[in-house]
Amino acid sequence: MALDRPEISGVLTQWTVQPLALVVAVGLVAGYVYGLRRIDHAWPAWRIAVFAVGIVMLVWTTCGFPQVYAHSLYWVWTGQLLVVWLLAPIVILSGWPIQLAREVAGPHSRLDRVLQSAPVRVLANPLVGPGLVPVLSAVLFFGPVPTWSITSTAFGWLLPVVMLAIGGAMVLPLVGMDERASSLAVGLSLAIGSFELVLDALPGIVLRLHNGLVTGWFDHRERHSWTPDALRDQRVAGAILWCLAELIDLPFIVIVFRRWVRADARDAAQVDAVLDAERAARHGLDESPEADAEGDAPWWLTDPSMRNRLR
Repeated sequence: MALDRPEISGVLTQWTVQPLALVVAVGLVAGYVYGLRRIDHAWPAWRIAVFAVGIVMLVWTTCGFPQVYAHSLYWVWTGQLLVVWLLAPIVILSGWPIQLAREVAGPHSRLDRVLQSAPVRVLANPLVGPGLVPVLSAVLFFGPVPTWSITSTAFGWLLPVVMLAIGGAMVLPLVGMDERASSLAVGLSLAIGSFELVLDALPGIVLRLHNGLVTGWFDHRERHSWTPDALRDQRVAGAILWCLAELIDLPFIVIVFRRWVRADARDAAQVDAVLDAERAARHGLDESPEADAEGDAPWWLTDPSMRNRLR
């Protein structure tokens, strides 16, 4: 089918049908509405709005302009996968569909078993998830995967859905699903995420600066009168991968930093509670300032061996 040269006006007017993505989107909306009807309290309106934005983003990316030109322009195909993998999941999950489902299903449900399964816990691990970004980028944008996505209709439909699921598992800790993590664990996630900013740039840099084609996708793309040079198309895709991967990382860093602050405050409150309980156990009902001062003295001043050394 002949396509017109992509124009800005076509961003909102160019549409096609990707059945599998539509089924997933409708299923997510149906489940969310069902959950809202089942709960006995008000659900934050802004959560519903965020979830709706995420669904619109998913539908547009898989059925709109990106899908129309995904078989014609490598940079469009690259941008499409980046959105469904790294951007749409965090927007959708920020609407708390999983928290809503867990509230409806109750504790020890099948959903909880899935969330606690080994594959999900591995993907959600702050030591694993961020490190997968450059690895999966290399798998996705180099080699045979791009070719399979346009030579096999079923694979082309399945790939965005799989990447949406993988991205969702990776961002679970960022959307309030791991609030029991200690400040040390969240701080480690922040450090890894900061280092990840550098690693994420490598696949994009390679695509942008490489002097040869890195995938057979260009042998099977749909050609039109306006089709750009293959190497130029690849370099534009590299620039998008480079920039978009870096830009998407920044909100992740901000979210993790906020979680770090909350986790540190929570840990501090727990330590204060333990210290208060110990003080009450030591002194009983004696709340005199002298008793508090003696009980709160540094350990090296009350330990006999250390006290003798300091004399």
